[in-house]
Amino acid sequence: MKFQSLPNYGAVHATTFAIVRMKTIEAFRRRGVVVHRVDATTLAAGSGPHFPLENLFARCSGASRSAWASIIDGHVDVMIEMMREADPTFITSLSDDEFHSRLRERIVAPTALEAMGRYNYSVPLLDVPGAPLRVLNLSSPNRAVTLPDCHLVGRDMDAAWAAGRKNTAALKFEEAETMSRGGIDIEVLSGDSIYLASKVADMTTLISTHLGECLCGVLFVVPNAYEFVFHRPRTADVALAAAAALAELADLFSRDTPSPLSRSVFFWRDGEYCDVSHGPTGIFASTLTELRACAA
Repeated sequence: MKFQSLPNYGAVHATTFAIVRMKTIEAFRRRGVVVHRVDATTLAAGSGPHFPLENLFARCSGASRSAWASIIDGHVDVMIEMMREADPTFITSLSDDEFHSRLRERIVAPTALEAMGRYNYSVPLLDVPGAPLRVLNLSSPNRAVTLPDCHLVGRDMDAAWAAGRKNTAALKFEEAETMSRGGIDIEVLSGDSIYLASKVADMTTLISTHLGECLCGVLFVVPNAYEFVFHRPRTADVALAAAAALAELADLFSRDTPSPLSRSVFFWRDGEYCDVSHGPTGIFASTLTELRACAA
């Protein structure tokens, strides 16, 4: 039997791929989905979606045969979920309860929405050019979909925003560290969820849940989706130095990441945001004045 060209997975014999492919077809069948072999590395459901198997072959070839069933079942579950959610009517057919349970408020770079549809409902985090945008994601264990206007038609937008904010607030940071340099303390909270940096859209809850006391506001950057990097201002001179340090970190942490967000430095206090990337302004400038007066 002649096998088609396969990716180079080392010395594993082509028979291994045939077995994995056969077991994958059976796993689909057990879930009520009939698929057929398109070529050595691809399955398809009728004339509809195609399912590439390269990643599955790679995972199985690096695992013992006793682990194959679990690997294949997990892979097939993801493929079926993606196929179901690719149906144009899937999102609009969700009940309000299920829809709300899967919503997440997210902040994204404006460039992330370009050429992806209409997002007229999106809201800037603050009113300056290039500010991150607040949007709604429909989340599932294996992927997240940024919802365009068409998927929100007929929905109660106030309820949708409230549900997305509540669900994002419930997510937990997994790591915390403090970096000290020249008398400046920079704190970093991070984790694996793409929604962690988006907690800055609700700073009051972020502070009460994760930060604790921030009497003079929060100076922060969100270079990517996974990290919130901040400084608690206590003196004017240190706050200014911290803003410069945060700008350097934002530039560094936004590189080589799958979810770059912003290189700007922001300040929040008493419900008000401002961009301080180009120097003190707004509520940050008045806070510096207050801190100098307290130190006098």
